[in-house]
Amino acid sequence: MTADQNRYSAPAHKSRCSLRSLSVKLWMDLNQDPMSDKIRIFSNRLLIVGLLVLAACMDESQSGIVARVEDWTLTESRLADLLVLAQPFPLDSAAVGDLVRHWVGAAAIAQVASAGDLLEGEEVARFSTWLERDEALLNQEREERLGESIVVDSSVVERTFREGSYRLLAHVLRRVGTETPPEERALQRRTAQRILDVLIAGGSWSAAVADSEDPDTKETSGLLGLVVRGELPPELGRVAFQLQPGQVSAVTQTNQGFHILHRPRLDDVSDLYALHLRDRFLTVADGRSNEGLLLQRGWLISSDAIMSLRQIAANPSPWLGTSLVLGSWQEGDLSGAMAARYVLALPPDSRREMVAASEEALETFVEQLAVREIRLRDAQERGLKLSEEILAQLQEGHSADVRQWYQDLALDETAAPERVGLSRYMEGVVSRRASPPVLGPLFEAWLLERVDWTLVESRIPPTLLRVRSLLEGVASLSPQ
Repeated sequence: MTADQNRYSAPAHKSRCSLRSLSVKLWMDLNQDPMSDKIRIFSNRLLIVGLLVLAACMDESQSGIVARVEDWTLTESRLADLLVLAQPFPLDSAAVGDLVRHWVGAAAIAQVASAGDLLEGEEVARFSTWLERDEALLNQEREERLGESIVVDSSVVERTFREGSYRLLAHVLRRVGTETPPEERALQRRTAQRILDVLIAGGSWSAAVADSEDPDTKETSGLLGLVVRGELPPELGRVAFQLQPGQVSAVTQTNQGFHILHRPRLDDVSDLYALHLRDRFLTVADGRSNEGLLLQRGWLISSDAIMSLRQIAANPSPWLGTSLVLGSWQEGDLSGAMAARYVLALPPDSRREMVAASEEALETFVEQLAVREIRLRDAQERGLKLSEEILAQLQEGHSADVRQWYQDLALDETAAPERVGLSRYMEGVVSRRASPPVLGPLFEAWLLERVDWTLVESRIPPTLLRVRSLLEGVASLSPQ
């Protein structure tokens, strides 16, 4: 790879909070068949068509409903169609559950769009971006309180980069899950190796990232951020701290899938590295500043806070209007409703982890929320406000997301949504004809409050069994 083939850029304004929302983990490339023989490729495509016919022959009267939004339904047979079309796709409950939830979100957008203005609506924009606004204000408060003490000039940047203790890293990921069958796992490994081979031969990093399946990093050139030893999974950590500037790693497996790591040269990322380094130094200084904050303010956690937080994590929406108090300090308290707002911003997997987390971990979470609320209220009391520029960026970001959804779902605000638009969209997503926009957890929560919907997770395993059976049957007929 050459230096001019690397393109890294920082997002205009993005939350760096540990509570930031994560995107849905989905997409596999239909056209990543490692076989080069044209006859075999053509034969496989014919078999895919045959599979779709077989799946369509399923008696709809016996096909259970996997998900519903108003009167639109996703049946087992239709889900089977999508999974066949999506091959190679990890046939595990988590990945397929994400796909079904994406269908629910897309259907909700289509239904709600016809009943109100999602594009410029103040309520939805305010709800969908409140965490980003809070994080921006906290960053502003932190900069005002600590900024003058943090100096990161060119000499600091060059010295720190050369020492290598803080490394700016990027990656390409091909996903596998715990339930991914061996043949799909092998295909993903081969796909990752093919991407690496192209890179070694001089291919661009941007082209490699286009084949990545990590939606959280795909829009920022695969950037993982600035890391130190111990922050990455052990398998990646060992590789990351052996890379020289400009190098890419061998294909490395974690429980997420197959990674290719890249450590860019300083000349390609000097400004971005400086920004991340200063932010890291500010974070460290902020952590020291916060250590005694709760003690200074007389923080006292409620006796039932941990139990209540588990209940909130299991289902945050009903708690948004609660008067429950999780803890208090001299000038205020942390409400259960506020905690529910934060939990709502987490992806489903993180919420499930919270339900089963240790009391110590949950207590730490509550304390972190209390520190954030104290800092936010201190900032507001001092009259700190976000600039009109940042507020406009956040509004435009929301509007751009909605416009993309309107385009992808072929929505017309003046007409009722059509199911065919959703059907075509999902087929495009699984076959990689469409690059799906991200549906953030907060935007999703706002939408789902406005529709009658159901997701029946128990119908996913039977569908997976049916699809695996179809694929195994056709595999035996595939030319060798």
